[in-house]
Amino acid sequence: MSGCRRRYALEVLLGVTVLWTAGCRYGTEWCVEQRVGRINSLPVDLTEPAQVRVDTLSPQAPAEPEQDAAPTPPADPASASGNGPTLGDTSDAERQPDGTDDVSVAKVAPANFDSTVPADAARAGVEVVSLLQDADDGPRTPGNQQPLRVPEALPGADAPPLQLPPFDPSRSFEDRRAEIRRLYPDLPELGADPSRFDASAPRLRLADLQRMAMDNSPVLRQAAADVEKARGKAIQVGLYPNPTFGYQGDTINTGDTAGYNGFYFTQEIVTADKLQIARQSAAMEVRAAESALRRARIELATNVRRGYFGVLMARERIRLRRALAGLVDDALAAQIDLVQGGEAAPYEALQIRVFAMRVRNEVIQAQNDYQAAWRELAAAMGMPQLPPAPIEGSVTLPAPTVDYESALAYMMSQHTDLEIARIQIGRAATGLRLQQVTPIPNIDVSTSVFHDDTSPANDMAFSVQIGVPVPVFNKNQGNVVTAEADVVRTQQDLEQTYNELAARLATVYATYASNVTISERYRTQILPDQVRVYRGIYDRFWQADASNDFTLVVQAQQTLFSAVNEYLDALALQWNAVVDLAEVVQVDDLYAMEMLMGGPMPMEMPAPSGPVPVPAESLPPANVEQEE
Repeated sequence: MSGCRRRYALEVLLGVTVLWTAGCRYGTEWCVEQRVGRINSLPVDLTEPAQVRVDTLSPQAPAEPEQDAAPTPPADPASASGNGPTLGDTSDAERQPDGTDDVSVAKVAPANFDSTVPADAARAGVEVVSLLQDADDGPRTPGNQQPLRVPEALPGADAPPLQLPPFDPSRSFEDRRAEIRRLYPDLPELGADPSRFDASAPRLRLADLQRMAMDNSPVLRQAAADVEKARGKAIQVGLYPNPTFGYQGDTINTGDTAGYNGFYFTQEIVTADKLQIARQSAAMEVRAAESALRRARIELATNVRRGYFGVLMARERIRLRRALAGLVDDALAAQIDLVQGGEAAPYEALQIRVFAMRVRNEVIQAQNDYQAAWRELAAAMGMPQLPPAPIEGSVTLPAPTVDYESALAYMMSQHTDLEIARIQIGRAATGLRLQQVTPIPNIDVSTSVFHDDTSPANDMAFSVQIGVPVPVFNKNQGNVVTAEADVVRTQQDLEQTYNELAARLATVYATYASNVTISERYRTQILPDQVRVYRGIYDRFWQADASNDFTLVVQAQQTLFSAVNEYLDALALQWNAVVDLAEVVQVDDLYAMEMLMGGPMPMEMPAPSGPVPVPAESLPPANVEQEE
C-alpha cells in the first residue's frame, strides 16, 4: 500500500511539475468564444416603435379624466374671453335625436377677438397681421390689381419691360423686322468642339491606354517593390547566425609575464528547425505581396477604364447638348418670325431664348468636363502631360451581359482578397508553430586556444564552453497566446472577406442591372416618344391653333431636355457600374465578361475552413542565399 501511495504521489508531483513548466492557460479559441458570448448576451434594439409612449415626447402629459366625471370640452380662446362660442357649440337642428352631435354638419362661428389684444400686442412689440379679408374689399379685379414688384436684390430686376416698337406704316417691313430682332440679341457662338479631331489622327483603343499605363504608372512598381521587400525579409529570417572569432588575453602581466594569449571561437546552434519555420512564415508574406501586386494591376486597369469611359461620356454629353442647342436655335428663329407677323407674344420668343442660353451654359460645362476627364485619364496612366487625342469607342454600344450567379462563382474562385486571406491563415499557422518551438533553447558553443606565457614550459591550453538557456520562467507563453489568437482572427477574416465581397457584388450588380435597363428604355422608347410629343405640340402651335397654349410648348421642351439629361446620367451610371463590376470580379478583359459570366455557371464556392497546411512550394529555393 505504501508503494502505491508513493507512486501516486510521484505521479501528482510529476503532473504539477509539467503544468508549472509548460504554463497553465485557457485555450485561446475558447476565450474568444467566451468573450463573444458575453457580448452577444447584451440586449440590442429590443424596444418596438409602438412601445414608445407619447408622454415621453412632451414635457408634461395631460392627466387622464376620472371615469365618473363628465368629459370637459377643450377650451377655446374665444370662450376664455367670453366673446364667442366654443368649437363644440352646435345648434339644436344639428344635434341628433339621441343627443349626440353630428360632426359632419357642425359649423364653427367666426371668433370675435378682443379689441384690446392688438393694443397689448403693440405694447409688447409684436406686429399683428390679419389673415381675414374684409368683407367690403370685394374680389380682386383687373382695375384694382397691383403691379408686379420684383425685388431689387434679384439679378435682372432693373431690366426694362419687353415692348414691341409701335407700328409705323412709313417704314419698310425689313426695317421693322430688324428693329424687332434687336429685342432678341444674337446668341453667343458654341465655339469649336474639343472632342473632335482630324479624321487622319490615329485613335487610341482601351488596350492601348492600358499598355501605356502599365509602362508609365508608378502603382505597379510600388507593389513590385513590396514583393521584393517581403522576399528580402524571407531570405533574412532564414539565415544562420554568424560565428564570432577573436583574440583573448588573460592574466596579462601576472608575475611580470605576458599571461595567457590566444584566440576564441563562438557559435550559436539553432535547434527545432526555427530558421526553416521562420522562413516558411515569411514566404507566406511573399505570396501575399504577389497577390497584392495582382490586385494593384486590377486597380490600375480599373482607373484607366473609369477614365476611358469618363472621356467617352463627356464626348457624348457635348454631342447631345450641342444638338439640343441647335434645336432651340431653330425654335427661337421660328418664334421670332411669329412675333414679327403678330402671331405670337414677344415674351414667348424671349422664353425660348432663355432656354437657348441655358443650353449653351450646359455645352460649356460639358466641354470643360471633357478636358477634366482627359486630364484625369492621363494622370491615371502616369502621363499627366499627355495632350488630348481621339479615342476609339462609344458609350452607346451595348454593355456586356453578365449573370449574377456566374459572376459570384467567378469572383469567389480567384479573387485576390480571398487568396490573401487564405495565405494569412497559413502565415498565422506557421507563426504559431514558431512561437511554440521558440522556448526550445539554442546551444551556445564557445572554444578558446591559449598559449601559456606564465611558465618556461610554454604550453598550449584549450577551453570549451557549452551552454543553453533554461526556460524556467519565460517559456514564451504570451507570444504563444498571441499567435493562437492570430490564427483565430485570420480564420474569421477569411469568412468576413467572403461576406464583404458578396455584399459589394450585390450592390454593384444591382446598379449595373438597373441602369442597363433604364438607359436602354431611354434610348429606344422614352426619348423617341418625347421627341414625337415635342414635334406634335410645336407643329400644332405653329399652325396657330388657339386651343394649343404656348405653355405646352415650354413644358414639352423642358421635358425633352430633362429626358436627355436623365438618359446621359443613366448611361454614365451604367458604364461606371460595368467598370465596378469588372473590378470586383477582377477580370483582365472588360468586354470578355460576357464570355466568362454571360450565362449560368455551377456554383462551387469554397467554404471558409480552418488553418490550412503550408505547401512546400511556398518555401524559398534552397539556394536563395547564393542568389543574393
